[in-house]
Parts: sequence; C-alpha cells; structure tokens
Amino acid sequence: MKSIWVCFTSILLFGSQITCHRGEPSETKEYQILKDAYLSGHLTVVRSILAGKSKERGLHPKESILYLKSLFYLKEWKEFFLVWKDSKIHPPELVLLYFKVLLLVGEDENVNEAELNQLMDLVMVSPEAILLYLRVKNHKISVSEKKLFLAQVNAFRNTLDVLEKELNRK
Repeated sequence: MKSIWVCFTSILLFGSQITCHRGEPSETKEYQILKDAYLSGHLTVVRSILAGKSKERGLHPKESILYLKSLFYLKEWKEFFLVWKDSKIHPPELVLLYFKVLLLVGEDENVNEAELNQLMDLVMVSPEAILLYLRVKNHKISVSEKKLFLAQVNAFRNTLDVLEKELNRK
C-alpha cells in the first residue's frame, strides 16, 4: 500500500512538473507576440488583450509593464492609474511615466512618500526626473535638494560634452 502511495505521488508530482514546464514556452511566445504588437504600434490591440487577461487571471509583471506603457501612449489616464495601483512592480521607466501622467492630468492625486522616493532615486540618472520632481513639489524644495539638483545638472552637462566629443571623433 505504501509503495502504491509513493508511486501515485511521484506520478502526480512528475506530471504536474511536465504540465507546468509546457505552459512556460507558450506564455513566453504569447508575451513576445504582444511585445511585437506593441513595438509595431498596435497599442489598442495590446490594451484589449491585456485588459481581458487582467480580468481573467491577473497579469505577470512583464505584462503589467506592457499594459501600463500602452495605456500611457493611448492617453488612457484613468485606466493607467487603476492598473498602476494594482501593479506590484514599478520599474524606473514606469515611475517616470506615472509622474508624467500626474502632471498631464493635473489632478491632485495623492503621491505617497514611496513613489516620491522612487522618483528621487532616478535623479542621479535622469534630468527628466529632476524636472518632474520640481513640478510635483511645485518648486518647493529644500536648499540641500537645490544644491544636489544643480550639481547633477552640471554632471549631465559634462556627460553630454564628453558624448559629443566621442561622437565627433568617429
């Protein structure tokens, strides 16, 4: 009886692993098709497919990112905010898009401290992040923040000068 139980559980476990393994490539192919459609400019198609998936089973992080980007470029602000709140992952690109939407809509959307911190983390790598931060804070920043931003602006200028020299050399 014990050997039958062990045999049954091993078949069950082995079978479920095969089923799970088979599911991954089709999801990858499906995501690749959606990504290609997005890159081809078929944003409405991508949006409708991902909206349906979202209602059915929820979205994988990659799908959420693609969905939010599509909503941004389709100017679907209300839906963007709803998906943003449900999304568990907020990569840097989406943080910038989120703050752009906040400013475009002009609503007094409550920005929590974690979101502002995410934007502040991007200040070192993105001049756009500095500009968005200033606008979100209505230019009410501390003296130390102002010094930091001015120093970062100089660093960006230096980097652009070096880049220009490199490009002109070739």
